[in-house]
Amino acid sequence: MSMLTDFKMTKDGLILVVKDYDNLENVLNEITSRVAEMSNFFAQGDKVMLLVENNEKHTRDMPIIVASLRKLGLEVSQILMGSSSGDNVRIRSRMKMIEEKDTKSGTKVIKKNLRSGQTIVHSGDVLVIGNVHAGAEIMAGGSITVFGNAKGVLRAGLNEGKQAVIASVCLEASLLQIGGAILREVPAFSEPSVAHLREDNIVVERLNELKFVEE
Repeated sequence: MSMLTDFKMTKDGLILVVKDYDNLENVLNEITSRVAEMSNFFAQGDKVMLLVENNEKHTRDMPIIVASLRKLGLEVSQILMGSSSGDNVRIRSRMKMIEEKDTKSGTKVIKKNLRSGQTIVHSGDVLVIGNVHAGAEIMAGGSITVFGNAKGVLRAGLNEGKQAVIASVCLEASLLQIGGAILREVPAFSEPSVAHLREDNIVVERLNELKFVEE
């Protein structure tokens, strides 16, 4: 039986490689077992890089994998895009993780600008007090609120699903995702606006014209 996960030591540090998979629970169980086997190697708060093959396919699982690693005492320092074969790891691009402590409600509050090449991955809601520049990315299990200009990739509802929203003071994102719905041609709004789902499609509306459909 082939393994779904592997820790690989590189000149840049330790990488957890997750092979393309069909069942997330199997991946999480295997990660737990591998970390337990290496308990003498790891210390609480050690940092690892995370590479999930076929990254786009598994985007919705990323907050869950990162949260699982955190529960095991490991912090993810970078999200890598690439593949592995044998002992070789081919990295196409990398995103540096931005970490701030969660509030008591579980919301992650970022009090800084999110620059190109930086990412936030969190299982709950994300609140950014600053700008999200082009080339930056947020993956949130819940909703995303940006008190600034949002130009990067914003993925919300990866755990929460259809009830999540994306709100920004100025929304010029290159891609929006809520749950399983993706919007690649995002209308630009230079005023407070909210993206939400309507009939399984993402719509973006000005805050003062916002109309949620009551279920």
